[in-house]
Amino acid sequence: MLRTLSSKLLEAIDAAKKSPSRNFVQSVELIVNVKDVDLTKPENRFTETIELPHGLGKKRRKICVIASGDLALRAERLQLVDKVLGKEDLEALVGNKRMAKKLAGKYDYFIVDPSMMGMAAKALGAALGARGKAPVPIPPGMELEKLVEKYSRSVTVRLRKGPMLGCIIGTEDMDSKALAENAEAVIARIVEKLEKRFRNVASIYVKKTMGEPVRVGIEEK
Repeated sequence: MLRTLSSKLLEAIDAAKKSPSRNFVQSVELIVNVKDVDLTKPENRFTETIELPHGLGKKRRKICVIASGDLALRAERLQLVDKVLGKEDLEALVGNKRMAKKLAGKYDYFIVDPSMMGMAAKALGAALGARGKAPVPIPPGMELEKLVEKYSRSVTVRLRKGPMLGCIIGTEDMDSKALAENAEAVIARIVEKLEKRFRNVASIYVKKTMGEPVRVGIEEK
């Protein structure tokens, strides 16, 4: 199915790109509608973070690293890290719901030193949970630089209360083939999580930020 979908995605992305340009570089968005999925059952709900093979073009995810000591110093030196929070920063956030909400909204991913997970949960857990986000612990042996690079080019899709998933797959100035391959990566992960795979996919659309949705032709199952 993905093989036949590839050319259809390319056609739809090319069509979406023809919508009027604006005075800024627009994102290209992917929308997947599902059917026959009972979302009252917890096992049918999911959140997936997907690394895009071609990244997000001129856009990237905003990364906050929560760490101390040498790890914090390394994070400070990384260009892809937008904010570093230490122990004192977290302590100041405890009980400060307003600031916690502001931080939760400002950054896409929070990468955390495992030794600080408890403190991060106490300071930001409620604010992140309300936005469907979760702290990302640094896996044992994983280089911080590689983890930051991965998440800077990743997107998160959620199937929770309604039968629709959406995310950006890049920017309008990217090559259409690259955008199509990004879309394929997202769709493949979504389909993998659905009980009936492609038979649970009702429709797929692509669009620019300010453009009209363009339907991707898929075979009815």
